[in-house]
Amino acid sequence: MKRFDILDAWRTLAIALMAAYHFLYDLYIFGLLSAAQLFSAPLNILERFICCSFILLAGASARFSRNNLRHGLVVLAAGLVVEIGAAVGGQVIRWGVLMLLGSSMVLYHFLGKLLRKLPGWAVALGGGALFFLTRWWTEQAMASVKWLYPLGFMYPGFRSADYFPLLPWFFLFLIGTVFGGWCLEHRDNRILAAPLPKALTWPGRHSLIIYVLHQPVLYGVSYLIWIWG
Repeated sequence: MKRFDILDAWRTLAIALMAAYHFLYDLYIFGLLSAAQLFSAPLNILERFICCSFILLAGASARFSRNNLRHGLVVLAAGLVVEIGAAVGGQVIRWGVLMLLGSSMVLYHFLGKLLRKLPGWAVALGGGALFFLTRWWTEQAMASVKWLYPLGFMYPGFRSADYFPLLPWFFLFLIGTVFGGWCLEHRDNRILAAPLPKALTWPGRHSLIIYVLHQPVLYGVSYLIWIWG
């Protein structure tokens, strides 16, 4: 199926903003940026926009994919590589955004046929309601065992630099699948069908490898700035 250049360009924007945010985070790790500067309201909003973009676009792509199970397993493997790499660098990442995206793709592989039989508006409305409901639920609850954190139930002392549990974020992924279905139904739309320069679409089409590789590079650059500073 022909790709939607506008969606690849959106993913490229998210990748670029993510790299910029992670660079600032690395500067913060090395003491070159203060907590007040990094965790300011504008940057917090930017961070949520980036992550929500990735989740919605992954959901949309799940509607286009012919093998969500394979893609999901690849993304889960990449997420594991990121978590191991973070541990080597002295950081803690448990169930980051790649683990969410991979597990959501796997779940959609098994649930997609059923969900596609439902009206899109019902899936979107139900997904939105369950997003807020499960977000409230997991924020109120505290797990007594450690293995429930992928679902959103944190245990005492839990910490993670990047944490996107299935509850509530899987429901945002489902909203993305509805958006993907809309794109398929309106593929002749002028905006969706418009070709864009490769400079805008290429990074978005290779976002996974960029995601895995960009942080070691930025971490190294930040380290050099710290050493020379």
